[in-house]
Amino acid sequence: MRLLVLGNSSIYNRKVLPGLKQIKNLEIELASRRKIKNNLTHVKTYRSYNDAIKRTKAKIIYISLINSKHYFWAKKCLENKKHVIIDKPVTLNLKQLDTLLSLAKKKKLFISEAIVFHYHKQFKYVIKKIKFNKPTKIYTYFHIPKLNKKNFRNYSKLGGGCYQDMSAYAAYLIKLIFKNQKLVIKNKLHNFFRTNSNSFLFSAINLNIALKCSFSFNKTYKNYMKINTNNKEYKINFFFSPPIDQNLIISEKSKNSKKYKEIYFKSQNTFYTYFNMILKIIKKKKFDFFYDELRQTAKIKNEII
Repeated sequence: MRLLVLGNSSIYNRKVLPGLKQIKNLEIELASRRKIKNNLTHVKTYRSYNDAIKRTKAKIIYISLINSKHYFWAKKCLENKKHVIIDKPVTLNLKQLDTLLSLAKKKKLFISEAIVFHYHKQFKYVIKKIKFNKPTKIYTYFHIPKLNKKNFRNYSKLGGGCYQDMSAYAAYLIKLIFKNQKLVIKNKLHNFFRTNSNSFLFSAINLNIALKCSFSFNKTYKNYMKINTNNKEYKINFFFSPPIDQNLIISEKSKNSKKYKEIYFKSQNTFYTYFNMILKIIKKKKFDFFYDELRQTAKIKNEII
């Protein structure tokens, strides 16, 4: 099987490419307007995105461009009968997403947003351990330091801002925790700064679960979840962005104990887990789950801001 990548981004080189290289019999093409340093990895390279889409024999295209270009190139790929996987955010608004979904359904093509934190074994462990029909408090933090001035995420015209970059994490988390249960989203706060580097926070609450989330581009690095139930407490580091080459630890203790029990998880490239699954899904041609997932998470994004 062959896959074409549009964009030679940092996330592609750091996390996506190492995951793709683990997949057997997968040939990778790359279209980049910048100089390509790792030519030996790719069976073919292009300097033009448009030429790449028209000339490639790949049936799947992964889009790793700046946020404002996702919609245009995803639409172009679908029009050329290509399955599409897109870096977060899949689009900048619900109208753009509906256009892509309509086109994908019409042409019977796959489309997905590359959110992968929930494919890590530590996430699955926590979800299975916690009984969400009992009172539970969940706190999540994903803060990164202020970005370099040249980073496109600082500029709204390029689809930047903390909300566009991080709201997908929040939306998928809400979907996975609350599933189809009724909930109320409140205490919403969205702060903009002169550079458009910003932060947002909110609470999602139903009868038993209280989820509080905080995201920011302007604070000391934090990336963890804390969960309190009636009799257990859990701490999970690197929750939203687990490193691909580092073993992870969940700290767990009973409420009446002072000692934490540590549960170890071997390093895992969640992009490999995700893409390996996606390739199987595309072969089976069953895409409805992913269409619904995109629509549901897009609606949640609108509610949390």
